[in-house]
Parts: sequence; structure tokens; C-alpha cells
Amino acid sequence: MKDKKNNAVITEEGKVFFDSNILIYFVDERDERKQSIAKEIIADAVQNQNGMISTQSLQEFYNVVTKKMNCPKEKAKELVTMFCELFPVTQITIPLILSAIDISIKNEFSFWDSLILSTANDTGCILIYSEDLNSGQIISGTKVLNPFLT
Repeated sequence: MKDKKNNAVITEEGKVFFDSNILIYFVDERDERKQSIAKEIIADAVQNQNGMISTQSLQEFYNVVTKKMNCPKEKAKELVTMFCELFPVTQITIPLILSAIDISIKNEFSFWDSLILSTANDTGCILIYSEDLNSGQIISGTKVLNPFLT
């Protein structure tokens, strides 16, 4: 199903993976449009029970909101806990790291973007919501979608 408001693909058929920037925009009040879109796609994933995140996404989220958005560390911890309660969290493992290296070599992506792709692929996600990767690209069966493109 296509969401006409923000051009994001909303899926009920498979799992979706959230890159850290989606979690960050969920709480970032500096960009109301992006925050609204992030809230909508996260709420949809909660309703459909098909969202996934990783320890990497949580670490990057915590780092950005505390350092760049001046969020108090206690509040940031509450937000990390909330995301952990909303979605299953995949822990980064050595096989995921090695797979990420392969993706990075093959596609010439950064290691960190490759680790997101590796984790999403490993957990069976059909879609990654990310602002950092090329929207529309399919890597190992997982499609990348930037929900903020107009």
C-alpha cells in the first residue's frame, strides 16, 4: 500500500527495519515534516507488529540525541528503552559483521551502512527505512526506502 501523504511504502506483508535516522527524527522537533513521517511509519510498524531494529540503531540513536540534540542522557535512555519495548532488537554478531564487510566490498558502501543492510537481510526484513542509503535500491532481497523524499 502506498501512503499518499509522504510517498512511503507501508507494508503489512513483511518485516521492516529502521535505520537510526528514522528513530532520531521520531524525537527531533527541529524538522516537523520528517518527525511527522517518522512517527507515522513507526506507528504503522507498531500496529502491524512488523518493525525491527538493531543494537547498532540504538547505539547510533543514543549518540546523536545526546551529543547533537542535547537530549539529557536519562531521557535518551528512556527513549532507547521505549524502542526496545516497541520492536524486536537484533544484536550485532560476528557473522553480521563479516556479512557487512562482504556487502561493503561488493557494493562499495560504508561499513556502517553495510551493517544495517546485513542485519536487515539476516532478520528477513523486506524493507529498510533509511535516509542514508539509495532509495529504491534492492540489496540481497531487501529494498531501501527513504520515506522523506518528496
